[in-house]
Amino acid sequence: MKKYTYLLSLIIFSLGIFINSPSFAVKHVVMVGNFFFNPVNVNVNVGDTIRWVWSAGNHTTTSTPGAIPAGASSWDALITSTNTSYEYKVTVAGAYSYVCTPHVPGMAGTFNATGFTPTLSVSPSNRNVTSSAGSTTFTVTSNTSWTSTSSANWCTVSAGGTGNGSINANYSTNISVNQRIATITVVVSGLPDQTVTVTQAGAAPTLTVGPANQNVPATSGSTSFDVTSNTTWTASSNSSWCSVPPSGNGNGTLTATNTENTTNLQRIATITVTVAGLTPQTVTVTQAGSTVGIHETTTTDLEVYPNPAHGVFKIKAGSMKDTSMEVTVMDVSGKKIVSRVCSGSDEYSFDLSKEHNGLYLIQINSENVSHIKRLLLIE
Repeated sequence: MKKYTYLLSLIIFSLGIFINSPSFAVKHVVMVGNFFFNPVNVNVNVGDTIRWVWSAGNHTTTSTPGAIPAGASSWDALITSTNTSYEYKVTVAGAYSYVCTPHVPGMAGTFNATGFTPTLSVSPSNRNVTSSAGSTTFTVTSNTSWTSTSSANWCTVSAGGTGNGSINANYSTNISVNQRIATITVVVSGLPDQTVTVTQAGAAPTLTVGPANQNVPATSGSTSFDVTSNTTWTASSNSSWCSVPPSGNGNGTLTATNTENTTNLQRIATITVTVAGLTPQTVTVTQAGSTVGIHETTTTDLEVYPNPAHGVFKIKAGSMKDTSMEVTVMDVSGKKIVSRVCSGSDEYSFDLSKEHNGLYLIQINSENVSHIKRLLLIE
């Protein structure tokens, strides 16, 4: 019978011990039989549980006064066929002694509790992801509970876990061309925080400008274009009479400011909007000619010649030779090429040989009258 009881105790003991990693709380089983605790000594970790299980006889498990660590709770429990088990959770490190009260001193046992050492590692240190929305994971290796948080609202993570596991990081679409980084912090009490990162690529640059053209009157004023972009952009005008701000960022309004068109000819300014890496986009401002402007005159003795010209032309003053005249040469966009005051001569010479071929306007203003002449430059 004794042999049977002993074998039974060993079988139950073997089945009762939870063979886990020492990193996690373990339940250790001690068999209580006639005049024995088996095993008589157990090594445990703080957080583990001792479970005494009855196999024969009437016994107790009773902590020995003065023989358990300071701060640890004492215990005294029956282990009988009626009260078949008792559990004690170890909360303080140190050496513990206990006895069976009816069978002191022959029936005694001990266990030694070691403080728990938490561990934590997270990998990889970084995940590179595309600008599109999606998710990625990190591997957590630990022996205890941990929490995780993200530094960026565009990247959310699972709150935490216990032991080995993974962190799911969900990220939204990055509409900016700039790369962005979210830092994920993983925390275990008593250990330095560990951080990993999600690095999300920037989106491809975009640019649209509209409308393609804005018509404005001959008077000075302004008009605007809508710019849709996800990055910085620059703007420029090819005409001095139409100015734009040099740059902007993201979606916005591009304001074009124009001066008065004093001629009776329509003029066009081209505005170029540029984003690095993209084909520049162009829009135009078309300004009407003045309805109260100066019409070309056919005064017989005020003459521009030769016309067409090969660069050099002359103005024959005729009856206006003794009159002070302000002569301004402009291209068809209204850009001033040359301007000077002429008086006291029969004719005046001008050299436009460095200018492009095409149509030019010559405005001649005197005290009481203004004239517009057209000049065609050819090779």
